[in-house]
Amino acid sequence: MVLVILTLLGSSLLMPLRTRIEARDRLATHAQLQDIRLALTGFAIIHGRLPCPSTEADPSSPHYGIEDTPPCRHAVEGRLPWRSLAVPATDAWGHARTRATDGWAGHWHYRVDPAFATGTIGAHTTPGASLQIHAHDGSRITTLDSQAVALVYSTGPNRQPDGRNAHYSASAPAYQAGEPGTDFDDQLVWIGRPLLIAQLAQAGRL
Repeated sequence: MVLVILTLLGSSLLMPLRTRIEARDRLATHAQLQDIRLALTGFAIIHGRLPCPSTEADPSSPHYGIEDTPPCRHAVEGRLPWRSLAVPATDAWGHARTRATDGWAGHWHYRVDPAFATGTIGAHTTPGASLQIHAHDGSRITTLDSQAVALVYSTGPNRQPDGRNAHYSASAPAYQAGEPGTDFDDQLVWIGRPLLIAQLAQAGRL
């Protein structure tokens, strides 16, 4: 009987602890995503364009974590070029990779509209990839006016893309954002065209 009581008490204590740890990691990842969004904007101010994703899989390569040379490749899913941006390689649940065959769990997923990563962004640069962000109910968060030109997301504690994020498409890019639930724990941020243009203009780049 004593063992049963101790087991019940132990399990009741573990659940809140797990909840607190996950909440802490979600807050840390949210803060990292805000820093990444600022770093992407800073990169655009410095270079006049957004970086291409990184597709180098070998950690021993000097190009690992560095953006691919423009024009960006969109036939395969890329990762955030964390070394080009001087940001952490992973979210709160990720671990460093040591071999080319290692999985990418916890590493940032990154997508950019090629019109904003090739050549210099101007006031009249328009998106060409139709990056769309959807809510859980399927409704569109972004519109033609606020269309995303870049997005970054964490795969959350389950370390795998959920919802629309689980299906990479080179020609019809649609992603999902929203509060975590039983079948979705990704965290996603994006940069909209109006805000990026305004920030570039404020910095004197337009």
